[in-house]
Amino acid sequence: MNALGVGHFYHHQGIGNATSGVIDLSPSFKSNISLTNPATWHNLKFTFLSLSYSGNENSFDNGSMANGYSSISNAMWIVPIKSSSSFGISLSPYADQRITMVDQDTSVFQAFDTTYSYISSFDRSGGILSLRLGTSYNLNKKISFGYSYNILFGSSRNHESLNFDGSSIVQTSRVRYNGIINDLFLMISLTEDLNIFSKYTLTLRALEGALEQKHLFDDINGNGYHDSSPPYYDFPNPDSVDAFSEMRVKDLHNPLGFNIGINKVLNSNSSVAIELGRLKDNSKGLNSLRLPINNWIKETNTLKASFTHYSNDLSIKLFDKFSFRTGISYYEHRLKDDSPPTTEIGYSLGSGFKFKPVGNQIDINYYIGSREHSGLEIKEMIQQIQIGISIADIWFVKRRQK
Repeated sequence: MNALGVGHFYHHQGIGNATSGVIDLSPSFKSNISLTNPATWHNLKFTFLSLSYSGNENSFDNGSMANGYSSISNAMWIVPIKSSSSFGISLSPYADQRITMVDQDTSVFQAFDTTYSYISSFDRSGGILSLRLGTSYNLNKKISFGYSYNILFGSSRNHESLNFDGSSIVQTSRVRYNGIINDLFLMISLTEDLNIFSKYTLTLRALEGALEQKHLFDDINGNGYHDSSPPYYDFPNPDSVDAFSEMRVKDLHNPLGFNIGINKVLNSNSSVAIELGRLKDNSKGLNSLRLPINNWIKETNTLKASFTHYSNDLSIKLFDKFSFRTGISYYEHRLKDDSPPTTEIGYSLGSGFKFKPVGNQIDINYYIGSREHSGLEIKEMIQQIQIGISIADIWFVKRRQK
C-alpha cells in the first residue's frame, strides 16, 4: 500500500486515535464527545491534551514475511470555550511512504557483444504530516458545527539502483510536499437518543511537491551516496556536475468526499454507531513523479459499526471508571487502472480508564485486519496496537484577587 501514489494514507487503515476505535465521527471518548470530531469539542468541561502512540505490523503468508514499525499517531490539544465553542490543534501522520522493493527476477541486456545481467531495486523513505487547526460552534441544543483546516507538509527521498557485475548505477531524488485540505462537520440531534453526524472533505489547495532529481552516477565505492571517498571515486565526480534545479509538480493529491454517521444511545452509558463514507482522489499530476508502482488509489469506500460503553463520571466504583469499545470496519480501495479493488476488513477492541475528578483517561486499542490485493493470491494481515493518554486541566481562568 505504501508504494501506491504518494503513499498509504493513515485514515485508510485501522485506528487513527486511541480514544476513537474504528469510528471517526460518533462519540467514543465520552457520551457526547469524540476527539476526532470538532463538532463535539464544545461539550468538553476541561481543556484536554491527548497523545497516542501506535505499533503496527503487516505480514504475508502466515507471518513468514512481516514488516513492523511504531510512532506517535496523534498529538492533540483542545480548549472548550463556555460550552458554546472551542478550538484545537493536532499533529498526526497523513501518509506513510516507507518502502523497499527489490526485483526478484534477474534481467539481461546486451551491449558491445556482451551480455549483462542486473537486478533493480527501489527504496523510498519519509512521509506526509498533517497539522490540523479545528474549531466548533454550538448553534443550539439540536445543531452544532465543526471545522478543521489541515496543513499537509513533509518530504520523501527515492533511491533507485541497477546492480550488475559488481557495480551499481544509482538515481536519487527528493520531493518536498505542501497542501491544504478542509473538513466541515455537522451534528444534528434528532431526539435525545438519536444523533446524526456528517463530514464533508474538500481540497483548498491540492498537494504539490518540489522535485529535485540528482545526477545518475556509478556508485563505485558502494556506500549508496554520490561522493568521492579515496581510494575509490564515484563517476562522474560530484564536483564535475551541476546541481539540478527544483521542478514544481502540482495536483498530487486532491481529495473530495463525505462521511455520515448515526449514533443511537442505548442508555446513559452505552451507544451504538454506524458510519459510512466515500473519498475520491481527483489528482492528475502523479504521473510526473517516479513511482515504485505506476498506480494509486482513486476512490475509497468505508463502512464501520461500533458499540461503546462509557465510564460513569458520577460513580465512585472502580469498574464504572472503565470504558469499552468494539467495532468492525470495511474498506474498499479502487485503483487508477480499474483493476479489482483492494479490500480490507478489520476488528477493533479497546478500553479506557478514567482517573482523577477532571476526567484524565488512559486508553488502549487493538486492531486486527485482513487485506486482499488484486493480483496476489495470499492475504495481508494487519495488526495495530495504540496506547493513548488524555490529560485534563482548567486553562485561561481569571483568578479572583484576594
